Amino acid sequence: MKAQCYTFKGLFIALVCTFLSIAVHAQRISGTVLDADTDEPLIGASISVKNAGRGTVSNATGSFKLDAKAGEQLVISYVGYEPQEIALGEGLTLTIKLAAQNQLNEVVVTALGLSKAKKSLGYAVQEVSGASLDKARETNLVSALAGKVAGVTVVGNPSGIGSSARVTIRGERSLNLNRNQPLFVVDGVPISNDFRGSSGNNYQDVDYGNGAGFVNPDDVETITVLKGASAAALYGSRANNGVILITTKSGKNTKGIGVSINSTVSFENVLRLPDYQNVYGQGLGGVFEFKDGNGGGSADGVDESWGPKMEGQLLNQFDSPTTNGFRGGDVGNLNNAIGPVDLNAQLAARGTINATPFSAQPDNIRDFFETGVTQTHNVALAGSNEKSDFRLSYTWLDQTGTVPNTDLKRNTIAFAGGYNLSPKLKVRTAINYLNSDSDNRPNLSYGTENIMYLFNCWLGRQVNTASMRDYWMAGREDLNQFNFNYNYHDNPYFGLYENTNSQNIDRIFGNVALTYDFTTDLSLMVRSGTDVSNEFRTRRRAYSTQRFQRGSYREERVGFTEINTDFLLNYRKNLTEKLDLNVGVGGNAMRQTGKFSDVIAPELAVPGIYTLGNSRVALQNLTSVPSTQKRINSLYATAQFGFDNYLYLDLSARNDWSSTLPSDSRSYLYYAANVSAVLTDAFKIKSNVLSFAKVRFGVAQVGNDTDPYQLVAVYNAQTAVQGQPSYSESSTLVNPALKPEISTSIETGVDVRFFNNRIGLDLTYYNTESRNQLLPLALSNTTGYASRFINAGLINNQGVEATLNITPVKTRSFTWDVAFNFSANRSKVKELYTDPISGQEVTNYVMASRYVNVEARVGEQMGDMYGIGYQRVSADKNSPYYDPTGQFVGQIVYNQGKPVATPNLIKLGNYNPDWLGGIYNTFTFKGVSLGVLFDIRSGGEVYSHTQVVGREGGQIVETLEGRADGYDLNVEGNGVIGDGVVQTADGFTPNTVKLSAREWHTSYTLGRRLIEGAIYDASFVKLRETRIGYTFPNKIWGKTNLRDLSVNIVGRNLALWTKVPHIDPETSSTAGGTVIPGVESVALPSTRSWGINLNCRF
Repeated sequence: MKAQCYTFKGLFIALVCTFLSIAVHAQRISGTVLDADTDEPLIGASISVKNAGRGTVSNATGSFKLDAKAGEQLVISYVGYEPQEIALGEGLTLTIKLAAQNQLNEVVVTALGLSKAKKSLGYAVQEVSGASLDKARETNLVSALAGKVAGVTVVGNPSGIGSSARVTIRGERSLNLNRNQPLFVVDGVPISNDFRGSSGNNYQDVDYGNGAGFVNPDDVETITVLKGASAAALYGSRANNGVILITTKSGKNTKGIGVSINSTVSFENVLRLPDYQNVYGQGLGGVFEFKDGNGGGSADGVDESWGPKMEGQLLNQFDSPTTNGFRGGDVGNLNNAIGPVDLNAQLAARGTINATPFSAQPDNIRDFFETGVTQTHNVALAGSNEKSDFRLSYTWLDQTGTVPNTDLKRNTIAFAGGYNLSPKLKVRTAINYLNSDSDNRPNLSYGTENIMYLFNCWLGRQVNTASMRDYWMAGREDLNQFNFNYNYHDNPYFGLYENTNSQNIDRIFGNVALTYDFTTDLSLMVRSGTDVSNEFRTRRRAYSTQRFQRGSYREERVGFTEINTDFLLNYRKNLTEKLDLNVGVGGNAMRQTGKFSDVIAPELAVPGIYTLGNSRVALQNLTSVPSTQKRINSLYATAQFGFDNYLYLDLSARNDWSSTLPSDSRSYLYYAANVSAVLTDAFKIKSNVLSFAKVRFGVAQVGNDTDPYQLVAVYNAQTAVQGQPSYSESSTLVNPALKPEISTSIETGVDVRFFNNRIGLDLTYYNTESRNQLLPLALSNTTGYASRFINAGLINNQGVEATLNITPVKTRSFTWDVAFNFSANRSKVKELYTDPISGQEVTNYVMASRYVNVEARVGEQMGDMYGIGYQRVSADKNSPYYDPTGQFVGQIVYNQGKPVATPNLIKLGNYNPDWLGGIYNTFTFKGVSLGVLFDIRSGGEVYSHTQVVGREGGQIVETLEGRADGYDLNVEGNGVIGDGVVQTADGFTPNTVKLSAREWHTSYTLGRRLIEGAIYDASFVKLRETRIGYTFPNKIWGKTNLRDLSVNIVGRNLALWTKVPHIDPETSSTAGGTVIPGVESVALPSTRSWGINLNCRF
């Protein structure tokens, strides 16, 4: 007891002495922390006494108070600014100005999540801040990259809410369109970016989004784009198309515990609709009158707009009232599959139609679309101390589309945290969970399932769409839809409210990592990450649907799991005063599984009951491959040597063993070697003009392996026979000798900056050759197979990129920054395939086909589009249309007033642009900021199916040509004489044959066969993003906890300038799991959005 008493007494005396010592020697100092350029206060700056454990943070005015004594060192730090150390003298009041961090010392995230000084890199990378993504936002994160990164092409699929986006980096290198997208990596772990659209069965194409599009912008700290093989080689067989690294937010550098809120409400409207004609209504030859919508009246079974002029004359119409209180279209059942039909009795019950004015409805389609509303609300709780940090975030997204009854609801929870278990052992984790639910997604592509098929091609221009809102026939609810035409089409409201395509997906992706520091130089990181998703889709089709008269119900289930487990042993050492070494060795084990199910009830026994058990006939199994598995094991090494902070050599190698390749050749080595030299440091250049100059060069090899089950024959599930499972052999002949695609690349570039970094220019040239392309080669029917997978092809891909950053004006209160990016890319097919036995050479390969063929032909560019064109007079003596006089060369040849088609497919264009550019202007004046992004595409072509079929249907404004005053060809202005020539025995003479307007506009494409006239230059300029905001000074909130409150008015895609008629040229079409760029298939209109964003923290 006595010993304990002495101990406590000693401790007490020691504490008193310590307190008295501090009281005597310490002094209360005060100060203010300011921005060195603007003199604005920095709130939350950290001020601490070095090695003393005492510190504080600056308040709303940048002020602080702290006990310290003369001779001690103050350490002042703030995120984004250079830290300072100050030796205390006798002064009690300090003014501390922190300078923004020098861009030359910028650190970026590279492959495997390794952070490196940007000036040391021997390859091009570009970074996008999360702050530029979560205000003027896109639901699909990938779409937000458009126009911001040189060399990156983003094409959104025009499918309304939750639509997918196709992204390529530096053009295309694979003959498989689905294999040209980059790898997405979140916090060091790959995630799936699969696009699993579904099709088949009566044009039921639906876009359910791409995997990376589900990443929540509110949780993104930065996006780093690794463009070439030199940057991405450490990802081996998955890096052929570049890598997009996403780093999520954490609680690091948060002082104490804080709450941040980010809230956006935006409104969407249709950006562009076709220019419809509003002179002639439904019918043929100037005649129309409704009786039953099925051909019983005057051309009332016709869906084209070649009818009478719309001059308000009284005509019987589908929405005209009847003497019995019904509508003209309430004609009763017309389909024997649904029930008995007695048309005369049904029409008598309906009553006689009272004619109503036959007038144009110029806004009938624009009024059909609604104002979409998107709400995104995020709240995040974050904190940190010396040992740990965390961030917990919740985001709620609620979206209604411009297409009626389409919606998307998404809940996202993200957690990131780290804890120092000991001075040597650290643990970090990042977990993201989301649930995405949609009751209805619109149908795409061409056919009655797509509302734009009706609107752009066949809807009578006199039809008031509002009259179709009550979409059931009177007394025939759940059995027969009400419509303007019963021959071909579905009521658009019926199609959207009854024929729904739902989706529900649960997904979790994240990782946990342990890092052990053996010494200050040597550390080991072990990490395991996963991406797991389970998706459920349903498709409901009601009775009387054109393609499903008895209705139908379809269920799809898509399950995906990928697990990556890796380790990295890292050693950093300053070998000498001038020589630095950073070495890492590691490995990765990837396990990937997929499970798929697609079952349909082709007919419903009871209308309105949507279950597989309500099938009237045998269920059909549409599943092709019910499950897949894939494994890749890898070992890799990386080493960076730095000499005197100006010369850097970066080496990396990775060996992959893939389960999808033959066992005796599944091992492949990928490598990269890069060198960079900072010339301004090497030659000790100190100049007011040249601030920084660096050159770089790299060579690398990456790959792209194949899908599972290309080595052994598999059996595909078929529709059950008499209750027993049935299977068929695959139509693809397997190839046990497959190799991975290999791409070998060189890259060189220069980075120069002038006038204290006020001007920065980065130029890059790259050249890549990709060989061993994996593609299915068509086989003769006599083999019993449709195709065989082979290695073939050699693609050369080269291009240039440039980024230019300028600060034209910078004062204490006003700054103007301009960021330009430019890229041009060409991919050329150098070889395809030569059969090693027969010697037969394959010189063209069809990559995709929808209206046009996207073909790879030896000697031509990737992305070339082929189709039937106009036959023209030729200067070639061997041509049957040779003109020895040269007078008519190039003119279109006609026969009986119609253009003559080429006998073979000809090149009509290429969907890839000649060049891409972006211009981002940012203006800041005190608390006000304005940002404007223009996205520019020059060159490339697009095919418009709206143009082709819109002409047939008499819908679009072009169809007024030839019917200036009706349809009588004897009246001036009626009829069309095609501009071209007719071949005669003596040569060529001008075409003089006049066709009626309808015949001309149909023969313009020869019944959709001749498509040259629907190919357009796809150049455009888009006002991609606009943001104007104000950040309130923190001092006005006084002693409250509210900080950094800003309000922004934001806009996306507000304006479009293009010469393409009717459509947005930034489009694509969907065929199952493939997005085909450059092909418009009566697409849903793109949208513009504007809204308000508010964010703050406490």
